[in-house]
Amino acid sequence: MAIMDMAMAEKISKPQLKLHFFAIMSLFISVSSFAGEWQFNPSLGLTETFTNNVELDRLNKQSSLVSQFIIGADATYNSRKLLFSFAGTETLAAYSHDSELNDDYQTLYADTSYALWQDKLKVIASSSITNVSQNETDNSLADLVSGDTLQQRNHSAGLQFNTANSDYSLFSSLIYNIVETEDNIGESKGHTALINSVNGNAARYVFWQIDGSFSNRENNGFTSENYQLETKIGAITPYKINPFIRIYNERVTGTSAGSNPDAIPSWGPGFRYQAAKHLIIDVSYNYIRDDSQASDDYIAADVDWQPSSRTSLKAGYSKRFFGDSYELDFSHRTRRLTNNISYHETIEVFDRNNFQQVNNNIWCPVTASGIDDCLPLGETPSDTTGFTSVPVNSLEPVEDNEFSLNKRLAWTSSLALARTTFTFDISNRERESLSSGIIDNYFDGRFTITRRMSARSDFSIYANYSKNVFDKSNPEGARQEDIYKTLSTTYNRSLASSLNAFLTLRYLDRQSNIERYNYTEARVSINLTKDF
Repeated sequence: MAIMDMAMAEKISKPQLKLHFFAIMSLFISVSSFAGEWQFNPSLGLTETFTNNVELDRLNKQSSLVSQFIIGADATYNSRKLLFSFAGTETLAAYSHDSELNDDYQTLYADTSYALWQDKLKVIASSSITNVSQNETDNSLADLVSGDTLQQRNHSAGLQFNTANSDYSLFSSLIYNIVETEDNIGESKGHTALINSVNGNAARYVFWQIDGSFSNRENNGFTSENYQLETKIGAITPYKINPFIRIYNERVTGTSAGSNPDAIPSWGPGFRYQAAKHLIIDVSYNYIRDDSQASDDYIAADVDWQPSSRTSLKAGYSKRFFGDSYELDFSHRTRRLTNNISYHETIEVFDRNNFQQVNNNIWCPVTASGIDDCLPLGETPSDTTGFTSVPVNSLEPVEDNEFSLNKRLAWTSSLALARTTFTFDISNRERESLSSGIIDNYFDGRFTITRRMSARSDFSIYANYSKNVFDKSNPEGARQEDIYKTLSTTYNRSLASSLNAFLTLRYLDRQSNIERYNYTEARVSINLTKDF
């Protein structure tokens, strides 16, 4: 059943959330004493969505009209020292098939920065409230219509110091961050420090490059530290080849599972080859400082190519404690066509992507011929006479106190013609638990066409394909494979200077190796929004 038990947590700390909302608004008002530009844009919206399968059931489809009354506000404040932006909504949702599911939801995006010293030293803070899928294995496309979402709050504050001139550039930050969720899964708190420094164009004898990060997080008594530092220091010669020394160290420590202290400290000589004015190639041979791993010496290489202001390529190969590591950032744009490709590998901890197989029971009529005749998972008949309890297995999110390796690939291409824009997006994420070795894979591909019909209307259509594989490399484990195929079209119309409307048609087909997750759903949504 897609609409989960919405009484799971009475929207944790809802009064506090509303107080938080109005506290930020009062902060906005208080800063009006500063000399600056202030903009405030409230709005009211109503979205009516009819779905023929609100519970996302295979055969026993339940239709519903979902009404969403949306109170929104966007605001910005700009002055010489203070920058502030805010966007928030309060959505009241009502379901025609079951009024007990009626609830309200909040979203919030707020960012602020205050310059303490010129534009170099700043206090920065941000806050967000989002509604995320309660269980990715149950429904990774969860939204307020299907109802199986929960609230996640992310708050951060800290200092940022950036400075640059012809001699050097330095970018650094120290941030404290708190993540809270409605079901207490994926929560954490801690601080992160970043530093990046390179020599400027005026350097004549010595060049350097320093990239470092440090993260310390805690959750329920579990701690994690992730430290990474790469340093290159070299001599500038009158030739195209310049020697340097590379020093690299990475530590993953703490009480979280999968930690590997002092994983790969290394150093080695290298050379920088400036093949052309905007093409730099770095190659180094690195010695592992741990004698027991002397055979693991390796070669690292980086390429930085920027032939024009429209094209940029940065790529790298190295070795980290988990094995070979690659990085890629490529961008290219012409008058009509834009391409961006990136690939990055990160170590993460305390997320919502750790799942565990759980044995549940569903109630089925004694005369049921199959699982499709049973009640949705979590529902109990008022009278169990004539019903029997049948065990089923499912994957449920559990507290993640382990490190994971995340490999992310993203590719976006956009072709903008006079009135029509074509966009192609592909993303793939592979998550590997460093303690259990379990691999989950998330793939998403979308093709979108947007057509401007007139100065006051436009039309868009997209086809989306998503494939999630949980416990990918273990056929004997709790393997689950889900495919979502979506076709959607939207017509937007400006009815007046501050009155807008849209009409959306959407069809979803989900296929899974778990039979009860196979279903189709059709939606029709119409919206009317008034800006003030």
